[in-house]
Amino acid sequence: MKTILDTGPLVALINLQDNYHNWTLQILERLSPPLWTCEAVITEASYLTGKGQAILSMLSEGNLQIGLSLAEQSEAVAKLLAHYKDRMDLADACLVRMSELFRNCQVFTLDKRDFSFYRRNGREVIPLLAP
Repeated sequence: MKTILDTGPLVALINLQDNYHNWTLQILERLSPPLWTCEAVITEASYLTGKGQAILSMLSEGNLQIGLSLAEQSEAVAKLLAHYKDRMDLADACLVRMSELFRNCQVFTLDKRDFSFYRRNGREVIPLLAP
């Protein structure tokens, strides 16, 4: 099963003061790398933590893997953004699209409220790994 990583756990992993840091570490002990993500998540987490170089190291070491080409998936991502226009940002749309592409997956997120609301393929619940 592929694990798709959202911004929240990535920030919590890097920020030792984050309320979810220990929870994230416990979950990561049970998962096998790589975790799959998208460039929008990398960008958000880099901005929020100021630790872009550390995040890029996770990519180069193979612990993170980019699982979506936005150029190839822009039409599908745009449809998701239009459908959830008042709630969804680009990173969330990319992750939902990844969950459509990777059938056997779970989204590792701290944002249970939104990801419980979103649907993949229009009507399917997205499997979550969330507090």
